[in-house]
Amino acid sequence: MVDQNSCYKLVQSLAIGNEMGDYSDFCEMYGGSAGDPDFMENWLDEHASSLEEDEEWYQENEDKSHYDILLKHLSSIDTLLEVEVPTNAKFSLLVMLHGYVVSAIEGYLAGVFIHLVTNSDDLTRKLVESDPEFSKQKFTLKEIYEKQSALKITVSKYLKGLIFHDLKKIKPMYKSVLGHDFQDISWLFEAVTIRHDCVHRAGYDKDGNQVSLSNETIVDLLSEVTDLSSDVEETIKRIVEAA
Repeated sequence: MVDQNSCYKLVQSLAIGNEMGDYSDFCEMYGGSAGDPDFMENWLDEHASSLEEDEEWYQENEDKSHYDILLKHLSSIDTLLEVEVPTNAKFSLLVMLHGYVVSAIEGYLAGVFIHLVTNSDDLTRKLVESDPEFSKQKFTLKEIYEKQSALKITVSKYLKGLIFHDLKKIKPMYKSVLGHDFQDISWLFEAVTIRHDCVHRAGYDKDGNQVSLSNETIVDLLSEVTDLSSDVEETIKRIVEAA
């Protein structure tokens, strides 16, 4: 729930001394008056509902075991590789399986990062301080009041909008916020590129060449994804134990 006391104290602090004009401007933005003792309480009541709706979504999704979900996704791949399909349909199956595995690890990397950051004031602060997109943002006085009491929801929405297969951004973000170094993930960069060809050109590159996929490439990808997620889980364990 929105912390109305904290927000109210923030607004009161801006009304002290030379900053009284800022508070007056804020009140005028919403058709109120700085001399109205009930203005801030009414403003919070009016805006709390929309923030609480976002927080309800956040609470419903924060407790998912993203590692278990990933393992569940991956567990079906071996079975699907053993399915007998006509020769002319085999490549189509491999295209779908490759895309499925890459999407599964992308969802995992997004899910665990969002869960950890939005459940930790320290990690939220690290993200806000280290992510260049946040440093670029400029907020109006109106937005400062609204965002102060819903920072984690704002962060969650921002992270949900990120493309977690954009590894050039995600790799340093994991390092700066979680302290997790992916080391060499050139295989994942390549897998993401192939997934792009699978999704947008049904398994052919921009020059019309069929991408190289086989049972073996899928099995190798599964092994890499499993090892990567296992390493991330070790980092998560250390973070939780240190909290």
